[in-house]
Amino acid sequence: MLNSFPQLLIVYNELEIARDKQEQQACLHSVTQSELSNVRVLNKQGEYVDLQGAACKPLNEEQLAQLVTTYLLNEGQCCLGKIKTLNTKQAFDLLGL
Repeated sequence: MLNSFPQLLIVYNELEIARDKQEQQACLHSVTQSELSNVRVLNKQGEYVDLQGAACKPLNEEQLAQLVTTYLLNEGQCCLGKIKTLNTKQAFDLLGL
């Protein structure tokens, strides 16, 4: 699962996108050693794992929508106010992945 791309990484309660192993490493480069255990990874199949590959608590659809819309707003997108919930497929589609 950790080698399945693209993937969404939840780091410091923010969303990062990794399209390959190199981008994954770049996203994690500045994460402190103590915070690495809090990183969650979501793949297109809807599986949430930690960086050791163990299953971890998934986000609910409201939490996922909040992270995705915040990410898109930071990227300059607009008109996202009506998005309240997203499933995994919708999140990846909205992010163009």
